[in-house]
Amino acid sequence: MKKIGLAGLLVSWVLFLSGCALAPLQIGFFYTDLKLHTGDHNQKIGSKVGESCASNILGLISVGDASVKEAAAKAGIKEITSIDYKITNILLLYGTYCVIVTGE
Repeated sequence: MKKIGLAGLLVSWVLFLSGCALAPLQIGFFYTDLKLHTGDHNQKIGSKVGESCASNILGLISVGDASVKEAAAKAGIKEITSIDYKITNILLLYGTYCVIVTGE
């Protein structure tokens, strides 16, 4: 019975920590405020900027639309020139993941 409890605890930790792989940097336990860009670094920056976000509460409830399509639609962007990301986390209690697009 003790082995089953230990195995359950190990699986719980692996699942809990697997959510930390959103960014090249480890997400901080107390506070995270990251802005990052992945992919092609030679992209030009467009004159229009759109942002779409999803939020997470207590790791239990996630809502929102953090898609490139939604971010482009909010700014009326027809041609996307760059995509960036913004991640905020407070005490693993509340977090946001945002997609920021620029274009024309």
